[in-house]
Amino acid sequence: MPDDTIEQLRNGMLALEIDAALKATDAVVNSQSKVAVKEAVEAVTQALQVVGKKFQDGEWFLAELVYAGEIAKEIMARLSPLMQAEDSQSQGTIVVGTVAGDLHDLGKNIFINYARTAGFKVIDLGIDVPTAKFVGAVKEHQPLALGMSCLLTSTEKELGKVVDELKKQGVRETVKVVIGGAALSERSASNAAADAFAPDAITGLDMIKKWSAAR
Repeated sequence: MPDDTIEQLRNGMLALEIDAALKATDAVVNSQSKVAVKEAVEAVTQALQVVGKKFQDGEWFLAELVYAGEIAKEIMARLSPLMQAEDSQSQGTIVVGTVAGDLHDLGKNIFINYARTAGFKVIDLGIDVPTAKFVGAVKEHQPLALGMSCLLTSTEKELGKVVDELKKQGVRETVKVVIGGAALSERSASNAAADAFAPDAITGLDMIKKWSAAR
């Protein structure tokens, strides 16, 4: 696989040119080369790191972040059938959901796209998730991290309810809890006894990557 094909894939992502990125992806797929597939996945990962930096530095805004994530998702969907088990081995499991009473999912879905592309297995519980469902998922999937999204100040109290129930069920110490959403802050994390507050999807994923590496 010529190096310029991988470069075209990376450049297509960073230019937000989905047609160019997918044309390069299809060339990788058609080559049936496991080495090329691995290089393509690495290129996607590198491009997303650049995207995340641009977003955090204020060079890019939410619309670009979302679109880059969608391009990455489409690329990975085409590469996945050719990925060997050892190449796609999960970096760990993350359970995510929007708390009870809250129907927002944009931030959660952005995070899911990025986390899956980074090699994590993500269990998406959806929106309006009751405490029992969060706790049940932690027990069932034994995730590295539990991510809870909350966009409404009126539902912030649900975060603490989940953490309290994790403690009652004896599984709080088995999982890291990260919260995120426009209504939240570092104080919210402290009030809910969560491990961390993520102001955006990229920051949240970086935290979880560090937790994964420290296992």
